[in-house]
Amino acid sequence: MGLIISVMGTWMQRVAQGWLVYELTDRAIYLGLVAACGTVPMFLLTLPAGVLADRFKKRNILLVTQSLAMLQAFALAALIYTGAIRVWHVMMFAAFLGTVWAFDMPTRHAMVLELVRKEETLNAVSLNSGAFNIGRIVGPAIGGVLIEAAGMATCFLVNGLTFIALIGALATIKPRPAASGTRERMVKEIGEGLAWALSNRTASALLGLIATTSLFALAYVVILPVFARDTFEVGALGLGFMMVAHAVGAILAAVFLTALGHHWRLGGLATAGSFILPLALGMLALAPGYALGIAGLLLIGLGMMMLNISANAMLQKASPDELRGRVMSLRSFLFAGLSWVGDLQIGLMAEWLGPRAAVGIGAAACAAAALAAWRLVPALRRSE
Repeated sequence: MGLIISVMGTWMQRVAQGWLVYELTDRAIYLGLVAACGTVPMFLLTLPAGVLADRFKKRNILLVTQSLAMLQAFALAALIYTGAIRVWHVMMFAAFLGTVWAFDMPTRHAMVLELVRKEETLNAVSLNSGAFNIGRIVGPAIGGVLIEAAGMATCFLVNGLTFIALIGALATIKPRPAASGTRERMVKEIGEGLAWALSNRTASALLGLIATTSLFALAYVVILPVFARDTFEVGALGLGFMMVAHAVGAILAAVFLTALGHHWRLGGLATAGSFILPLALGMLALAPGYALGIAGLLLIGLGMMMLNISANAMLQKASPDELRGRVMSLRSFLFAGLSWVGDLQIGLMAEWLGPRAAVGIGAAACAAAALAAWRLVPALRRSE
């Protein structure tokens, strides 16, 4: 419940931030640069953060990260209200928030099995993703309306207030004590998590698909303001509903997996998602109008969540208790830490070739990865 409210604010800010950067610069490449500023810290810090998640109480780490994220939202709101905002401010605070999320993401995922039994992992991960995407459905729409009605600063201010709900929720829960391994040098502990992942063929295939998604699929969100303003000509409100369409597809996937996912093998669900995603990206790239673009975005959300929820659940169930923080930090590193490369490449491709070609290149790369996993690791689609 706290996550739903907090994510609503986060996606309000994300809509406002993209629109703000494009208004300040009028160049697609800056959308990629700002997004990269937010993800480079995750590239540098996510793996050490996984070690800390295995060493310390996860709830306490999350209380700190959520409080810091709240402060950056208030700071950006103040800069916009005073008229002092510049694109370098947005870059600086994007880097700060990326640092916060580097510690938040692996810790939050690793805490799931301190709250539920192992056989409930898929339901727990699906419900978590469902909560995330309920907020993601409502937040962008509200963000688009607020930009038109009250200005961008209001989105950042309201986002800061929404963190209070998640901080309050974290303060009330009592996770079970987690198993912990022997403390070694941080590099050695990171290596232990990496060694486990490389020794497990199915885990390696899942992480490969996650890495490809990060580099070539997630980045499409960065250039949605270009699609909204220049390609489909629907403005800030239209941008909000484009982000809503992705979230609707994602929550449909979460509901399906929560209610019926136990009827299928997790590996089969992950494989299906890996093929749906590139087809949907291609649909967005080729969409002649706004309506078909919205349909493509809905299917992108569906395919991406099928892959990510299934992969997340499989990695959590398979990893040893004392390594789970590090395994999930590796997943977070590939999913979010590498995305700065994707953000930069799609910003450059959109600048040089146009937004449609930029998304089309990502679709081709994701299709190639899905085919490779299908052919080279048949055990993946048979995994429970």
